[in-house]
Amino acid sequence: MKNWILVSALFFAGSTVYAADLPPQGMSMAKVQQKYGMPSTKTKAIGKPPITRWIYPDYTVVFEYKHVVQSVRMIKEDTPAATTPQTSPDTTPSTPAANEAVIKLDVQQ
Repeated sequence: MKNWILVSALFFAGSTVYAADLPPQGMSMAKVQQKYGMPSTKTKAIGKPPITRWIYPDYTVVFEYKHVVQSVRMIKEDTPAATTPQTSPDTTPSTPAANEAVIKLDVQQ
């Protein structure tokens, strides 16, 4: 039981430190810009209530009206998410266009 409490405490302490360098919920746009600088990209406000995203190199800040509702850290992966599947001899490989995806299904009966 003591170990479980210790592990839980360490987990939450670590996650608090990890999130401490991101803009907190409720912070105004002006304070975010003052403390974290200009974002790389600002999206237009969309919807009701208006939702705006400020994109920084390592994280994205989401605003509702003029206040932070969420800050999300971006994860940079060293390897691609998917590998190219090998084609079987009975199919002819084709190169998809930039905006197309290829789905290969092998049906066995």
